[in-house]
Amino acid sequence: MSDQQQNVDQGRSAMRQSPYYTHNIGSTPVPPRPVTIAPASTNGKPVPASASAVPTMNYTCVICARRKVKCDKIGPPCSTCKKSRLECHYEAPAPRKRKRKQADDIHERLEQYERILKEHGLLEQGDSPPEVASHHHQVYTPAAAHGRTGKLLSGRGKSRYINSALWKNLGEDDLNPSSDEDEDAEDAEGAAAPAATANDPVSAYLLSGGASAYRTLLDYHPTYDIAMKLWNTYVSHVEPIAKLVHVPTGRTLVARAAANPSTASKATECLLFAIYHFAVVAMSDQECQEKLGQSRSYLRSRYYEAARQAMVNANFLRTSELKVLQAYILFLLSVRNRYDPHTFWILTGVAVRIAQRMGLHRDGEALGLKPFDVEMHRRIFWQLLPLDGMSAQVSGTGIAVTYHSWDTLQARNLNDEDIWPEMSEKPKERTGATDMIFCLCRAEIGKFHQKAKPWLGASGHLVENNDLHTVAAIEKDLDELENTLESKFFRYCDFVEPLHCLTLAMGRGAMSMARLRLRLPRMRTEAHMNLEERQLVYALALRVMDYCNSALSNPVLSRYSWHLQSFLQYDPLVWLLNEVRSGSSAVTDAAVVWNKVDKIFELHPQFMTQKRALNLAICKLTLRSWDTQPANWRVVPEPGFITQLRAFLAKREGSSADNTPGNTNTSPWTSVEASAGLPDANSMAQGVRNDAMYPMGMLLEDFNNDNFDWQFWDQLVRDPAAFPEAFPTI
Repeated sequence: MSDQQQNVDQGRSAMRQSPYYTHNIGSTPVPPRPVTIAPASTNGKPVPASASAVPTMNYTCVICARRKVKCDKIGPPCSTCKKSRLECHYEAPAPRKRKRKQADDIHERLEQYERILKEHGLLEQGDSPPEVASHHHQVYTPAAAHGRTGKLLSGRGKSRYINSALWKNLGEDDLNPSSDEDEDAEDAEGAAAPAATANDPVSAYLLSGGASAYRTLLDYHPTYDIAMKLWNTYVSHVEPIAKLVHVPTGRTLVARAAANPSTASKATECLLFAIYHFAVVAMSDQECQEKLGQSRSYLRSRYYEAARQAMVNANFLRTSELKVLQAYILFLLSVRNRYDPHTFWILTGVAVRIAQRMGLHRDGEALGLKPFDVEMHRRIFWQLLPLDGMSAQVSGTGIAVTYHSWDTLQARNLNDEDIWPEMSEKPKERTGATDMIFCLCRAEIGKFHQKAKPWLGASGHLVENNDLHTVAAIEKDLDELENTLESKFFRYCDFVEPLHCLTLAMGRGAMSMARLRLRLPRMRTEAHMNLEERQLVYALALRVMDYCNSALSNPVLSRYSWHLQSFLQYDPLVWLLNEVRSGSSAVTDAAVVWNKVDKIFELHPQFMTQKRALNLAICKLTLRSWDTQPANWRVVPEPGFITQLRAFLAKREGSSADNTPGNTNTSPWTSVEASAGLPDANSMAQGVRNDAMYPMGMLLEDFNNDNFDWQFWDQLVRDPAAFPEAFPTI
């Protein structure tokens, strides 16, 4: 045997003894399987030599990359991490974007020039070679979406909807999925742009009050462990209600970006900080301290600033990336009680315009999108509808996206595990409770709200016109809706599941609130209603207050307290207080009413801590009702919250003389809460609340904007004595 053959045999023998060698029985050799890299020891002890004997890596470890130190690419752990006793792990960097070849540009330009010549009759159809397919975007043309035609340009995670004669006449090849593709910074999507200022100063000014400078956010990223804790909190506290992120895909995205933040794109960074910020907002002070080891006010301020800056860096006003829109909607939801109503209405209008620019107002199936994209577009758009409708109502404009301007279908009843980005077939809808149960329940109530335009507050005008037939028809529709909710959702709910419990409480509460609002205006139009009708309204008001109090005091629903705090129902509270004040015979037990009012003040401390006009009016009405109720209804000693109310109002009246109008600052840019860096809710006349048109936080926008009797309600709060005949003692 020759020396060469002997060396070959020795090499083969050594390879077979290697733990990474995979023996192949067949004739075709099989390459060795990739080996999963074991994590480094977390207790700081040195890793045995056998564990560190792994092949040399082609890239540096995450820790060395983040610290910007030299890595020997051996391990884990590498020598540097081993010396510093750090947890070393490797993660392949994101693949670089393929650079466009010069030939691609030439073919693309040639095709464009030929098409323009053809359109103007300057080139015969047979004079040009077959068209070259574009590598950068696909153009989908819906077959017939309610008689509307348009184009959705889609590619590289972006989309842009075109329905303008001017743009459509330019032809498909002149259009890009987004105008932000023209920026040079997009050539390196994974890296942060080194620009000194934002490419879009309007984006910067809208969210940052004029600070247009681009800023890197690498220092704002939490550690990997903290990032995953924030993600898990978001998944349990926020996502079941919002359903804006696909959880399996989002988990992978967050884990990858948290392990190596420097590789995250601008859009991914937007979504990350929106999730981090919302997770902190959804926590209690104690939960935040226990989980993250830092105060909630500090982290909320930190991630609020990072979320705003991330959207500025991504030029969110010009974006066509779905991640940026998801981040922006999450941001709006998390600050809805912090901005003044007029500013918030403008900001939600921006979200609607961005969604329309991406084509979310057109159903994805008609546009030829993939099944996964169809479902995500539907979920996002149907979350945007109630947000825009709520902001329109509380701002007083009543102007929101109208129902005839969109045709996006309702999302299917599916779990997140039923859909994935690579799926090619439409998912089969489930029967029963899924991840979408709360959102779909809310959507059903919203569809009823759209159908029954002349209802609730407008019922007073119907009674004035003696149109009792319409009122009865609305009552029948409410019965049908209640049956639908029971058969499609409530029957499948498990009280042990927090989301199911929330759906039951808020769904049934919304039904009771709708029936109450249908009857309340009749108290003004029919001064002498019979006792049976008044007792029915009394029972409905107590039931709604029970739903509000039980939802907030239920420990199972504590994770959703950030959502429940925004949906105190003022209408039944005001009506009950006036019934007690007038000594109405409809009140069967005044002690029951006062116990429920006491619970409301306990669960909503903002009544005596925030300086909102509405809260102050409720406080004055409560104290007036207690003092003027029949003497035999008043208990001795008086409840503790009544004593606190007296002291609060006396102190406020004593200090009101020292306040000057010039000291009030309601600018959303300069009014900042010192502890959190957020617009000061206390300085606003009224915060953004989802109350009047969205009972129990379930209703979508009421597409009839004039259906609530605001004048009657405002007078009822400001001067209850102005309605002596509306609350007679029977």
